[in-house]
Amino acid sequence: FSKDHKHNQPQIVIGLIVTKEGFPISYQIFKGNTFEGNTFLPIILDFKRKHDIRSLTVVADSAMLSKQNLNKLVESGLNYIIASRLANLKEDLINKVDKEIKRVDGESIRLDNLIVDYSRKRYVKDKSELEKQVEKAKKYLNAKTEKITNIKYLKNNKINQYLNQELIDRNIKLLGLKGYVTNLTRQTNKEIIDYYHNLFKIEHAFRIAKSDLEARPIYHFKEESIKNHMLICFLALTISVYLELKTQRSIASIVEDLKSITDAKILNKISGKVIFDRVSDRDT
Repeated sequence: FSKDHKHNQPQIVIGLIVTKEGFPISYQIFKGNTFEGNTFLPIILDFKRKHDIRSLTVVADSAMLSKQNLNKLVESGLNYIIASRLANLKEDLINKVDKEIKRVDGESIRLDNLIVDYSRKRYVKDKSELEKQVEKAKKYLNAKTEKITNIKYLKNNKINQYLNQELIDRNIKLLGLKGYVTNLTRQTNKEIIDYYHNLFKIEHAFRIAKSDLEARPIYHFKEESIKNHMLICFLALTISVYLELKTQRSIASIVEDLKSITDAKILNKISGKVIFDRVSDRDT
């Protein structure tokens, strides 16, 4: 459904692959009712097959983590680094992590294919969020209202509400911790974590596409028109990121400078002709 609350205007789903520098190298369009976790493997396997890539490591967030996806990654000969939802781990494994990891900034441990690291900054943020949620739950402890279902640390029985102390204690053990699942064995914990942190670059690429390039919203109805529009957006995105990497400036500031240009020369390398374009007195 439309995130703009316009449910008569269906959306599409875009799968985007970028390099570790954030440069876009491939994309694929899926129907709007496709779960993003199901876009993961098709675009990667198609890219691997098309370019005959033998060794490839996939880095993705926890939305892509499922037993089925991991099994298919292994079957396809791919390496992976994927964020783990620590809160979903079994109690004995959470207790083991809590016991073994040192609460020192930057410290990490590895348990089989799970890597867990501790961040002081993350601890402060997590602790503050937990305390807010607990205080919110306490406000409803004696509330004489209908059954409450959207309060994280509040449980209900047939008579009243009470604090879910078991869940609170469980999450206290996870304060400041983040997990990563990987099948890489030769790299250090720090290298694995650094690889994962490069994910912000693909988020940056999407921000450029959505804001600077204004890729959405669009109002095409035919499949061919949608694909052509996204092709233009992808080409513009590659140019934008290339300029950012080369100049170490944002595309917004580059475009602002380009608006001051009044004359331009364009060389056609095929014909050898030079096109001179005077763009003053009109919108650039």
